[in-house]
Amino acid sequence: MQTTTSVTPLRRPNFYRRRNTAAYTFMAWTAFVLAAGFEFVGIYTLKEPLSVQGYYAVSGVLIIISSFMLQKVVRDNDEDEFLQEQNMNHRKRNTSAFTFLSWSGFVIAVLFEYIGLYTLEEPLYVKGYYAIAAAFLIVSCFVLQKTIRDNEEDDFNLGANPATTE
Repeated sequence: MQTTTSVTPLRRPNFYRRRNTAAYTFMAWTAFVLAAGFEFVGIYTLKEPLSVQGYYAVSGVLIIISSFMLQKVVRDNDEDEFLQEQNMNHRKRNTSAFTFLSWSGFVIAVLFEYIGLYTLEEPLYVKGYYAIAAAFLIVSCFVLQKTIRDNEEDDFNLGANPATTE
């Protein structure tokens, strides 16, 4: 006698779930706020002329903007490559020039920050504080941008294909 076992799929074919939990989204926002706070409170308390503080503040703002833009462009380009494999007529969202501009802007922002730190006439522990704050700011920008985009796409997809729970 032959017995057969049936395997029930754990998920339905139209199953879609959120990529980020509320806790993860909160963590991403908290990390960004803390990183920006560490960077800009440190700049505010720096015992240097206002022009030097302004230089570091502008470098911090450039890091934030270029990090968000670079993460968006890299993700768009990755998705576009996949979509072009599926449909040769798919139009890329970013030109090569814009991709180059995004990478260049990010590299320049990071160079401005770290060259400024190298030339800063402060003890090594002060320079280290700013270096770590800038690195934390970069990473938190990448994480926050990804989280926001994932949440927006999830809201769109869940509105179009609501997941059913059993």
